[in-house]
Amino acid sequence: MQPGMTLFQGGNGEGKSNLLEAIYMLAVARSPRASSDRELIRRSNGEGEFYTQVAAKVERDGDPVNLQINFRSATTPAVADEAHAADSAAERGRSALTTQKYFRVNGAPRRASALVGHLNAAMFSAEDLDIVYGSPSVRRRYLNILISQTDREYLGAIQRYDRVLRQRNHLLRQIRDGSARADELAFWDGELVKEGKRIMSQRQSTLRMLSEGAAPTYAALSGVGEDLAMMYSPNVALRGDASEDAAAELMRAKLAERRRQEIARGTTVTGPHRDDLRLTLDGMDVAAFASRGQTRTVVLAMKLAEAAYLESRRGQQPVILLDDVLSELDAVRREQVLERASRYHQTLITTADAQVIAPPWMARMARFGVHRGGVQLLS
Repeated sequence: MQPGMTLFQGGNGEGKSNLLEAIYMLAVARSPRASSDRELIRRSNGEGEFYTQVAAKVERDGDPVNLQINFRSATTPAVADEAHAADSAAERGRSALTTQKYFRVNGAPRRASALVGHLNAAMFSAEDLDIVYGSPSVRRRYLNILISQTDREYLGAIQRYDRVLRQRNHLLRQIRDGSARADELAFWDGELVKEGKRIMSQRQSTLRMLSEGAAPTYAALSGVGEDLAMMYSPNVALRGDASEDAAAELMRAKLAERRRQEIARGTTVTGPHRDDLRLTLDGMDVAAFASRGQTRTVVLAMKLAEAAYLESRRGQQPVILLDDVLSELDAVRREQVLERASRYHQTLITTADAQVIAPPWMARMARFGVHRGGVQLLS
């Protein structure tokens, strides 16, 4: 695919979004939409094994890198035949249908963390409004995906934290039921703090940078004087620009303070798995008080700030993915978004209505038609 702006046009349900989703998966090693890997595999009726592959060649500093994600789904429990297969334990527990996902970089088996970072991408879609209206878990996922693209240590900390959290929750239930002692929590508290402090510190610094970029972008897109702010809302209240050591001390204190509550509930209520992200306009909560149009502009400003953040942290421009967002904007905002997106080396756009794109912009784009999953160059 050539540098510049590329348009994929076609009716709804033809596969345009699937194309951009596949590209984004190669950047972050997970789907931005699907809640589980098995949703990504098209299966016919009956039993057996089903396969899906996402692959691309990425140019980085003039050197090609081949990225590949393979999925295998089976109706009976299967054992991975790849050195670094990643199974979903939750899916194994719920159903006889199992899904495996494994990764390759230049043909060699790799873990997800080794795939992330070869391709940087910022994706815009209509579903991004969930960042505002969705649950805190949606916003945490947004932060985790963004930060992981620039910081593999953060990705590792998230993965380790999740494992520790599951172990600690299991122990809390055992203590509540009388089959384990409370002093056994000391080890898991230490592990939770070790990983949690890095997660909190990085989220705080990242949101500071994003807010600094999103505020002027929102002002330019909206044309009004409202002040957009993106603020970290940690479960463990940090003081100012807290260091990792300061975050660790605060987290230890909260774990001790809430220990009896956590044992009674059988679950961990302290830590970054309960964090949130606050979005305000002139100090007012966006989800509660902003109009739909204001909210859409807030999300666009966030995403443009995200692209700038990725470029500043990685030293290279991300691929910009605009998934059917232009039709939701008025002509002025379409012009502004296209102008900003055109500054990047490569921008991929999907639309069901090519008429929304002004002729001067259309003349600058390579155009492809998408029909039933097939892609064809248009004259």
